[in-house]
Amino acid sequence: MKSLSRRARRIQRNQRLRKSPGLNLVSLMDIFTILVFFLLVNASSDSELPSQKVMKLPDSTAEQPPEETLRVLISREAILVHGKSVTTLAEVTQAGNGVIEPLREELAYRLSLSAGGENDTLTVLADQSVPYEIIRRVVETSRVLEFRQVAFAASQISDPAEEASQL
Repeated sequence: MKSLSRRARRIQRNQRLRKSPGLNLVSLMDIFTILVFFLLVNASSDSELPSQKVMKLPDSTAEQPPEETLRVLISREAILVHGKSVTTLAEVTQAGNGVIEPLREELAYRLSLSAGGENDTLTVLADQSVPYEIIRRVVETSRVLEFRQVAFAASQISDPAEEASQL
């Protein structure tokens, strides 16, 4: 084996003493900035009500904003729990009277997710054109699962006198 020249030994020694390059934080900060921006833009707020194009809620003059609760949306075609379609109104009317089984299963699952059953309030958002019988069955289904409070959502009007004058 040949011995290394002085120059080769010096280069090896300098390479051993040289520190490895650190983490490039600029690219990591760029990635985290993009991630935070994406999450902020796409974060959905559960307090948003469905658009007026999807359904027409009854009007109300209440001043107090609604609390964050488990929401059941009854549109003209389907019943949804927090945006997830559970069943269609056609299936509900064909099933007859009583508890709506797919809705009961979904509500029971949502209750099991909440910590210790804290969330015992249900908010029902129903289109004005939905028959009362369907709404009654949704409330009956929630009663079977022992929801203590059932609230109904409505569109807020500013002044009843002003609203009447527009009619």
